[in-house]
Formats: sequence, structure tokens, C-alpha cells
Amino acid sequence: MTQLILFAEIENKTCILLAQRINPNKDFYLKLNGPGGKAVHKKNENIDVCVIRECFEEAEIVLRNEKLLKIFEETCYSTKEWRAEPCLQKEAKYIVTLAIYLHQLEEPPKHIEPHTLGPWNLYKIKDLLKH
Repeated sequence: MTQLILFAEIENKTCILLAQRINPNKDFYLKLNGPGGKAVHKKNENIDVCVIRECFEEAEIVLRNEKLLKIFEETCYSTKEWRAEPCLQKEAKYIVTLAIYLHQLEEPPKHIEPHTLGPWNLYKIKDLLKH
């Protein structure tokens, strides 16, 4: 699993790009979400390639690999596919790797998945921390 934090400076404040999940039949309904997703294991896709592909699929933003900065990566055994719920190896159904990346927002996002995500918006970090 990858998660991308696309950021921009607006009025000397750091903002990040997020969209609200709007499909009531999916996990994390009404939660804010950045671009990201699952690597394609059948193609042996690594997580660096995954975050670039997912960002383009979800917002038609082209990331430049040399500007992509991985700030976190952790792998654990999990009983759930989309949630890293650590467990013993013998209880695991999944091996989940979460990787978080930073990249400066250099172009406006497009609203590609209106059935699952609301429009992309820039949120000031200080406002998000209030919630």
C-alpha cells in the first residue's frame, strides 16, 4: 500500500492535497484520502512505481521520480487487506507494506474517480490538526 502526500505552499502555509471518500460501500467512508493504493503483485510492481501509477490513475498528476521522497516504510503481517492489523505470522492472511511519500504539487489534479472520491482540495495542515 502506498500513500502520497502532495504538498503546496499557499500564502506561506503548507497545504496537502486530499479528497473525501464518498462511496458508502467502501472502507473509510467520508474520510480524507491522498493519492495512493496497492502495488500489482502479479507484475512484481515495486512500491515506488506503484505510487507514481496510482497518482496518475487517481488525479492525472505525473510525478517526477527524482523529486519523490519516501519518508516512511513498514511491513507487517495482517489479518485484513487494507488495514495493517499486526498479528502472528500463522494468523496472517496478508503481508502489508505501508510506504508514505512526499512530492511537491506541480500541476492541478483532475477529478478522475467521482464514484469513489469527492473533488481534490488543498487543506492547510494546521486546519487538519484541529480535527
